[in-house]
Amino acid sequence: MQKKIDLYCMAYQDRSDRVRWLLEELKIPYQDHFLKKAAGEMDSPAYRQLNPMGRTPTLVDGDIVLFESAAICMYIADTYGYGSFAPKIEDRQARADYTKWMIWSVGSLECVIARMFTHVSTEEEKKVTHAFNKQQAEIFKLALNPILSKQDYILASGFSAADIMLATIIPGAEEFLVKGNPPLEAYMARMMKREAAVRAKVF
Repeated sequence: MQKKIDLYCMAYQDRSDRVRWLLEELKIPYQDHFLKKAAGEMDSPAYRQLNPMGRTPTLVDGDIVLFESAAICMYIADTYGYGSFAPKIEDRQARADYTKWMIWSVGSLECVIARMFTHVSTEEEKKVTHAFNKQQAEIFKLALNPILSKQDYILASGFSAADIMLATIIPGAEEFLVKGNPPLEAYMARMMKREAAVRAKVF
């Protein structure tokens, strides 16, 4: 029997949601450890041994300790879903596309969305941030819409960990990226109906 994976997080809908969803899809036993930031649990010496930055999520799988949600999901997909949730290396095009979207999700999409929560201290900042995110969303549509207009998932090969990464991040830009945009509206509707996402309390 496989030993449970330990997942350290703060809540169901933080960056641990994508990890939990993937674990649920793969039916991998895991244990959530919800840390209380206000109580200093993320700054404890024991947790800092796992994650020197004192942030979440952190995954412990036997002797493997990982932080950074994209790295965690890539590890899980390759270790437990290779060839299904992560295309095989031999499938060069699919693997290249998969890697691109896994990294794009956090490197391009999420870093822009994060501004909505960090650059809103004043009304002027809110105005600038709103305009910036709206403009960036139009650029993101140029990348996503042509693909999701013709296929159900971001990869032609079908559902993968890349969809989990995208679908957990996209809602942060729902106002600019999803509403009134049929390809993304349909895509997110499909993602939200997945049983594993429901069990993981992602949305």
